[in-house]
Amino acid sequence: MPRTETTNRTAPRRRTRTQRLTDRALALDPGLVKTDGALRTLVAVPAGMAVGYAIATAFGLPAILGVMIGAMPAFITCLVIVDPSTGRTAARTGAVLVPFVVALAGSIALQPFRLLELVLIVVLLFVQFAAASWGVWAADAAIVGFAGYLCGLLLPLPETSVVPLGLVVAGSLAVTIVVRLLFRPDPHRALLRTRRGFVARGSDGLEAAAAVLAAGAVGAAADDQRARRRALRRLGRARDRYHEIALTVDGMLAASGVDADTTAEELHRLVFDTHFAIDELGRAAGALVEQGAPSDVRHAALRAVTLVLRHGGSHGQEAAHTLLARYGITASAADDGSRTTALVRRMAAEFTDLRSAGLRWRELRDELPRHGAGVPFATPVILAGGRPAGAVPVVADAVAEGPWRRWHLTASLRTAVHAAIAVAIVEPLALLLDGSRFYWGVIGVMIVLAGTNTTHERIRKGLHRGVGTVVGGAVGIVLVHLLGTTHPWVTIVLVCVLLAVGTYGFGGVYSVWAACLVVVLCQVYAFSGTFTDALIPMRLAENLLGAAVAVLVSAVVFPIATRAVIRRAVRRQLVAVRAFVLALVGVEDDDEADAADTAEADRARRDLRARSRAVDAATYQLDAVLRPMVRFPTGGPARADARTRASLQAAATFAREAAGRLGSAPQDPPAALRGAADRLAASIAQLADGIVAGPRSATPTAVWVRVGDQLDEAVAAASGRPDERAIATAAHALGRIDEALALLADRHHATVVGAMSAGPGIIAV
Repeated sequence: MPRTETTNRTAPRRRTRTQRLTDRALALDPGLVKTDGALRTLVAVPAGMAVGYAIATAFGLPAILGVMIGAMPAFITCLVIVDPSTGRTAARTGAVLVPFVVALAGSIALQPFRLLELVLIVVLLFVQFAAASWGVWAADAAIVGFAGYLCGLLLPLPETSVVPLGLVVAGSLAVTIVVRLLFRPDPHRALLRTRRGFVARGSDGLEAAAAVLAAGAVGAAADDQRARRRALRRLGRARDRYHEIALTVDGMLAASGVDADTTAEELHRLVFDTHFAIDELGRAAGALVEQGAPSDVRHAALRAVTLVLRHGGSHGQEAAHTLLARYGITASAADDGSRTTALVRRMAAEFTDLRSAGLRWRELRDELPRHGAGVPFATPVILAGGRPAGAVPVVADAVAEGPWRRWHLTASLRTAVHAAIAVAIVEPLALLLDGSRFYWGVIGVMIVLAGTNTTHERIRKGLHRGVGTVVGGAVGIVLVHLLGTTHPWVTIVLVCVLLAVGTYGFGGVYSVWAACLVVVLCQVYAFSGTFTDALIPMRLAENLLGAAVAVLVSAVVFPIATRAVIRRAVRRQLVAVRAFVLALVGVEDDDEADAADTAEADRARRDLRARSRAVDAATYQLDAVLRPMVRFPTGGPARADARTRASLQAAATFAREAAGRLGSAPQDPPAALRGAADRLAASIAQLADGIVAGPRSATPTAVWVRVGDQLDEAVAAASGRPDERAIATAAHALGRIDEALALLADRHHATVVGAMSAGPGIIAV
């Protein structure tokens, strides 16, 4: 028998330092969406500053005023207005000229009327949040209008300056449009970059799998056991990150506007198949170690994984042959029905699938047109912060169906009410703290409520703001003392770079954005002659005051219980699993049936990958609302949530496995299989209704009917059919989903029963 221990010394594929850094950047920022945004800001902001400086000088206004007003519309439009269409981006950018100038002029005109000025802030902030549901044009106008109003509020200007300042804004927006036309997105290149980042994350998952296989010695010393546990945790994190980027890339492709195109559909399938293959390889590697597979088996798997890491997914077939050949000479191979043999065969199949997906990726890359709408990918702006939507749809459900539904309340309107009430409370308190800069408290309210939906998210964002303010204040104070006001060009470069870096962090690590912004503000205050070392502590205090009031108001006004939000997240995932169960036998969900297009409905009905992706997205949403504010050592409510999540995550995994194995629903499945799917779907619907109603409702207890016997009948009825294996795979998936969710039903006090058939004769289990 050859020595396999040398496999541990087989080095992974060597990449240059530049390649590794590029892959890491693409993995952290799929398609370089945030990077492109930072570059836009880096170019547009100094261009706006230059135009503002020139116009201000020509009209005799202070140069610093022209620079500040010129930078604001360029920066805010680069941050807010991102659109797949270059023409629509230019139109939306030009359209905000009117709300910005009107708000600026109104703010200047209202300077003598202090009370009215403060009241109008409440109104404008309410409109800004409410406009989120009125369409992108209205949202652009509301956000930019509020920014213009703040500019006029902060700068004591005569009314005669409105016209030249309007010209500054117009010039700034004009050069911003030119910059964005020159730096228009390249869909083909963006698609290739997205693919490379996706592959880089997959390599991380395979490297984690290799580390688990290398550290999985049985009966090792305590230090080795700790290394094994660390490797397993690392593998779990790598799989979670890969799962998130798979959802993100899938969402990016969906944003292209040409989803019906066959190339776009194939890209969706390739993303799913590649994700499934690599995730299954990681899962199988972890299972081999956890069940204590012999070292020769682990080394055979490690050799195969390392082969793919060294040469790429196109060598998946070779890796599969290597794995099976090396496993065939081990003692474990003698037991053909063992779990170890099943895991090894699964890994071999996934290596083969990985090769097929890799080859098709290359073919598709060469087939894609370089220009035009034929490229099924555009600048991805549809995802919240560049990530899949988390709690947003769940909170929207809770608002629409909760105790406030009679008020016809929407999630955006609820946030707008919170913002208005919080600002009305904060303004007088902030005036008492520091009357000249009360707006810091207003900004504290705005930043905590913007882009957040749950109490956890709002507190977390407030803490990020606080940390960023402390770090940025420390750096900003040092820079002000070092640079002073004697190096304006250095300061301008520093401001532009920091705004670009902050824009990159805005959609990811919010504290980075907050820190960069505070450093910039320190420079601005230094040049305006109002900087003191006590300025930043006062800003931190007022920001946190606004954040605290915003959180308290959102918890008291139109409150939504955390448990209610979690129940609706569970219901959303159960609904997605139900749709998958029905699709597995070619049945359309009643809520989604569309008789207008039979061919399209039939195609969608049999697209199991899309149904599985919907389940994965619902899992992501559930995770977003299950994050506890404080983790208690004893577990507390989080223990029950963890068990719920485990059952639902298992159902999502089984759905993904069935979709990856089958691709589409079997044609003409046996009646027993259809009956089992219908019965399982009915049980899921009852469970979903019971969970969302809550434990104290008068709703009758849900009944969960097990479908194991019907599935056995279906497998027996398919014996001898050409699609016998597909029927068995579908039945196996339904059985595993039934098993996972029956445990969930039992925990939620449903009546779990077993049935010999779909008819009478049920017996309790």
